[in-house]
Amino acid sequence: MIKAYGRQVQRTFRAKKLAYLVVLLTSIFIYAAYINGSPPEIDEFSEYDKEYDFDKREDETQPTYQEVSKKNNNWLQMLRNGYDYNEQQCPDYLTYASSAHPPYSKGSLRLPYMRPTEDCRTFSSDIIEKVIHEMTKRIEDPDIARLFENCFPNTLDTTILWHNLDIEKDNEDQYKTFIVTGDIHAEWLRDSARQLSVYQPFAKYDENLKKLILGAINLQASYISKAPYCNAFQPPLGSNIKRKPSAVDEVFPSPPWDDVFECKYELDSLASFLTLSNEYFENTHDDTFVSARWIDSLEYILTVLKRESSPTFDKNGVVLPFYYTFQRDTKIGSETLPISGNGNPVNFGTKLIRSAFRPSDDACIYQFFIPANIHILVELKKVKTLLRKKGLNELFSIIDHFTETIETGIKEFGIVNHPIHGKVYAYEVDGYGGLNIMDDANIPSLLSIPDLGYLNISDPIYQNTRRMVLDKKSNPYYFKEPLMMMMKSLKI
Repeated sequence: MIKAYGRQVQRTFRAKKLAYLVVLLTSIFIYAAYINGSPPEIDEFSEYDKEYDFDKREDETQPTYQEVSKKNNNWLQMLRNGYDYNEQQCPDYLTYASSAHPPYSKGSLRLPYMRPTEDCRTFSSDIIEKVIHEMTKRIEDPDIARLFENCFPNTLDTTILWHNLDIEKDNEDQYKTFIVTGDIHAEWLRDSARQLSVYQPFAKYDENLKKLILGAINLQASYISKAPYCNAFQPPLGSNIKRKPSAVDEVFPSPPWDDVFECKYELDSLASFLTLSNEYFENTHDDTFVSARWIDSLEYILTVLKRESSPTFDKNGVVLPFYYTFQRDTKIGSETLPISGNGNPVNFGTKLIRSAFRPSDDACIYQFFIPANIHILVELKKVKTLLRKKGLNELFSIIDHFTETIETGIKEFGIVNHPIHGKVYAYEVDGYGGLNIMDDANIPSLLSIPDLGYLNISDPIYQNTRRMVLDKKSNPYYFKEPLMMMMKSLKI
C-alpha cells in the first residue's frame, strides 16, 4: 500500500502543489503577524570556568503529575508507565501512523487525516486549534490544507510525554516539559527547541501553551547544568516515563548517564537552548525563566565556549589540554571522533568555537563548524538584550566579548573563495586552510543562514553560497530529480 501510495504521489504532485506549499509556509507567519497586530586570557574567565561535577544530582523532587486535560490522562499514563497499548483505544503513534485514516482530503491526492483522536493527544491548545481552523478555511488546495492540519499540531499531539503545570505561580521555575524527539523516549536539545518554535508566536494567547514552553526552558536549563557537553537526555526521573538504554560511550568528561541519553558535543545544541529562551522572551516579554538555574546553565555554556575556542596546539607547537573527547565502538566513521576521540586538529588564532558533531549527529571533519558558529553568535547577541534588562552586567560584558570575537572569526576564516561561485561561506574549516564545501539538511546549515537571523537573504556572499549549495556539482549532498529537489544528509 505504501509503494502504491508513493506512485500516486509521484503521478499527481506537480509544481502547483509546491507553489501552494510555499504559500502555506508564508501564510503561517502572516497569520502570526495578523493576530499580533502587529581571545582572552584564561584568568579573565576563571570565575566561569567551573569544575564540572557531573555526578552531582540536583534535588529535583518532581511534583505529582497532573494532566491539564482529563481526556488525555489515561493514554499518557499508559505511555509513561510502559504498559501495553490497547490498539482500540490509544495505540502508540508510530503504530497509528503506519495506516491511513479517514476522512480523506477532497483533492487529487486524497490525503488521510493523521491526527490522533482528541482523547489520545498529548497536549491541546485552544489557540493552535483556532489557527488550524482558520488556516484550513483559507487554503484553497484541500491537499495542502490537509498537510497543514496534520503537520502543524503534530508536536503537541504526539510528543509532549510529560509536563507538570500544577505549580503555584511563585514557583514557575519548577514548570517542566519533556518533549520526545521521535520514536526514542529521549529529548534532543536542538530538536525540541525547533519543535516548539512554530508555536512561540501564539504562546501569549494561551496560558497553558505559555507554561508548556516555559517548562521546556526550565528542563533544558536543568539538563545543561548537569551535562553541558551532551546533546540528548533521558526523561526526568520523577516523570515515570519508560526509558530506553542510554548510548553509553567513552566520553570525557564522563556525564551522569542516569540523566543523559547521548553525549555528543554539538555547539548548535547549546545555541538551540538560547533560541528556545530568546523566542519565548521575544514573543511573551516574560523573563521569569531567568532563574538561578537558567543563569547557571548560561554560565556553563560560556565555560564550554571558552574551552572549545582553544586550539589543538599553541604557537610553539605544544599540545594543549583537550576538554572533550568522544569514542564509540562502531564501524561507522561519522559516529565517532578520530585521534583517540579528540577530533582533527584546529589552528590557533581563529576566534572560532569548536563543535565535535553536526546537527545531524555526524562527526565534524573540521571542527570549526561555521553554521553553528553563526547560530551561537546570533543567539548570544539576542541574550544580551535580556541580560541588560535583568541587570546582569558581568555576564553581558563576557558575552559581548564572545560576540565580537566569533563574528571576526567567521569573517576571517568562514568566508572562502570558491572556484566557481566566488566568495562563499564554508561548511567547516580548521584554520590551517582545510575546508569542507557542502551543506546538510539539518538546521543550522549554510542554506538557513538568513533564517538564523545572521544576514539578509539578498546578501551577495549568501547568494553565492546558496547557488553553491543548490548545485549538484558543488554540493555532494544536493539531490535533484524531475519531481523532487532536496538536501540530503549522511543518514539519508
